[in-house]
Amino acid sequence: MTKNQWWKYLTDRSNYRIRIDNTDISFLFTINNNGSNYERTHLTAKMVIFNNYVENDLLSMAKALHLMNMEELTIVSIISDATFEYEITQVEQIKYIEMGLMYFVNNYLENVDPTHFWKLNKNTLFILRNGNYSDVKGLFQKVKHANINVVRGSSQKSHMMSPIEFRLSCYLMALCNMNYKKFCAENSFDILTKDRYLPSGK
Repeated sequence: MTKNQWWKYLTDRSNYRIRIDNTDISFLFTINNNGSNYERTHLTAKMVIFNNYVENDLLSMAKALHLMNMEELTIVSIISDATFEYEITQVEQIKYIEMGLMYFVNNYLENVDPTHFWKLNKNTLFILRNGNYSDVKGLFQKVKHANINVVRGSSQKSHMMSPIEFRLSCYLMALCNMNYKKFCAENSFDILTKDRYLPSGK
């Protein structure tokens, strides 16, 4: 198997459940075209940390995404394990990839062409297990030869709902099985400590 074929090895387990805990951080990226440094690609991140945990099976999530006419979702769960490589589960339009941290760096960030990364990123929800925003910034510094800077983003339209915010909300609604009250109850926005969401971790 070559480094560019790992995502082709799939397991179909319709009852496979995923769980996101309070210690995890879930996030999306979009390219920020407002950066003044043309030698570095700026990625605006939108993130969520749950109060407790959220759990659902992939088939239920797939049905919820189908109701919203969302045809594709890749979930990349990154775990802090130096020896674990990857496991992929495919259920309808959802591809759930659990990957060890070192394997992710060596085979995803360092060996995937940036144009392919941008294409995959358009339909990807990342989960960094036991992570904070500062960990995300530290992890995503380079995609092969492209220099990356993860930013929180601020634009003249910051008071308007952006596509990335809407996309994250749809993914989270599917994860919460379209239960709006659960979705709201598990959003820790109002009680987050600074070490979870500031770049310095302080």
